[in-house]
Amino acid sequence: MALVISTARRGRITKEPNPSYRNSKYFYSPFLPKFTKTTYTKPAKNLSPIDNEPIKREYTLRTLSILSTIYPKRCNCPKSLENPSLNFLRLKGKETIARCSHCHKQISITANTPFQNIKLPLAYISYTIQDQILQYPKTMTSKEIARKLGLPYKTAYYLKKRIQVFFSHLNESLREQLYKELEESSKNFRLPQEGDLKETLKNQPVAVADSVVLYSSSLRANKHRSRRFKGGTASIYASNSIGGHQIGTLVHTIGINGGMTFYKSIPLNNQHYLEKDLEETIPKNVTLFTDEGYGFLWDRPNHRSVNHSKKSNDPRYNMSRERWVSKDGVSSNGAEARNNILKQSFRSYGYISPKWSQLALNELSFLGNVRFVPELKDLLTLGGSKTVGFGDFHYSQTISTHSLSDFAYQPLTIQERGRFRDKKLINQYNEADILKYNKSYRSAILHNDYYWMNFYQKERMRNEIEYNQRAFSLYTHISPQKWYDADSISHELRMNKREITFILRKWMEYGIADIIERNERYRKVVKFKIKKVKLYYLIYSNFTEVKDYGKV
Repeated sequence: MALVISTARRGRITKEPNPSYRNSKYFYSPFLPKFTKTTYTKPAKNLSPIDNEPIKREYTLRTLSILSTIYPKRCNCPKSLENPSLNFLRLKGKETIARCSHCHKQISITANTPFQNIKLPLAYISYTIQDQILQYPKTMTSKEIARKLGLPYKTAYYLKKRIQVFFSHLNESLREQLYKELEESSKNFRLPQEGDLKETLKNQPVAVADSVVLYSSSLRANKHRSRRFKGGTASIYASNSIGGHQIGTLVHTIGINGGMTFYKSIPLNNQHYLEKDLEETIPKNVTLFTDEGYGFLWDRPNHRSVNHSKKSNDPRYNMSRERWVSKDGVSSNGAEARNNILKQSFRSYGYISPKWSQLALNELSFLGNVRFVPELKDLLTLGGSKTVGFGDFHYSQTISTHSLSDFAYQPLTIQERGRFRDKKLINQYNEADILKYNKSYRSAILHNDYYWMNFYQKERMRNEIEYNQRAFSLYTHISPQKWYDADSISHELRMNKREITFILRKWMEYGIADIIERNERYRKVVKFKIKKVKLYYLIYSNFTEVKDYGKV
């Protein structure tokens, strides 16, 4: 039905309208402003650029270029081994099928990819990917995809999930490539112990890390129960009396200043998860700036922290201005800015279940990281380049899985969260990593893990944390296979010589250090050398082992 709006004179009661308007559902009002007579006809369906055949073909070819570059396929015939060649769009109504130019065998270009068995036109894939890259940092929701492409919501939802898995594959390759580049650039780099770091870090990559909470549990979602604890971890879980299930999402942010960013959905903001994520993303020698929540990073010689709660020395002020940027130039503002982008982007969703939080984080991370790889960005958008000159984007059938369950986040139960609360000194390693070490050192590592999994003493935990912190400070300050004097090291690290000697004797007992001790006239000389091993958490104190929180 056509909508007709009549003309009315502004500010004056007009005569009664034409009787033909009385039967219309758009009743006449003498108080309407002056309009010109217009006619509006609703279109039959939502108009989309994909409805234009030349544009649709261009996006179809772009999707074929993306799939053939990132997930290359070829025929197994003898001629294809020498000169692989596929012909696309030769079968009517089968865009995903290619033919071998030698033996004419049919090959599916979407098999063993995130787009396996997709029934939508291929043009929808590249069109949506391009739109997502151009809209960053705003996220493109399933409803927006459905509205732009004229699809049902459920179809748009699963299309977005496939694209998120696709982005997760590419983002993992970017993470591995970045790790190699950082490891090479900061191989023998050491920060000075004191002084301004700005000149030292002029041409060095600086990593930042922080954690942030998304969609915290409100009082209404918690059945009007107040939380017992007030930390960030407590805000994502419901009260224990109603099940303690996870409602919000806790995100660990790791980024390079002026470079890439990676997000990880974690269940607890403790050493076990934060340290594991850092080891997978940032090499040990890279400069890392954080706040004071990362005091457990003892084995990173270039780690510096800034105190956000620092008080001012001037009695006129409460907080110090060095709580954001210290006098040495240490600042974690890069991580705070990334958290701000993350929260702004996730406003479009309204809410995301923790189960699919990692997929959404991978998507946002990749859309931000693709800017630093121009060849990949040109491939995914309508750029000029059709080949990727960065990294290795060729995936095997096992890696190119299209199963969503592989990327689903598994929340912890109340019992599992309680189990991780006090386990601060358990080592993270593969069995093959410690098999190359001597028997005494292997036994010490296994004994440490066994003790903290089955026993607990609060005083011993406190002492072991202090001993391990001093041991890692000593280990990161020296080089292996080189003799040192304990007096000079104690002066440089501002540690007690007796503490250093105690740690060295434990290392000698475990077979990872050599010590020479001799008494001179006025002092005792201690020379030591560390073997080329990786230091793990060990037991240094000599407490008696008590089981079940102090009960024998």
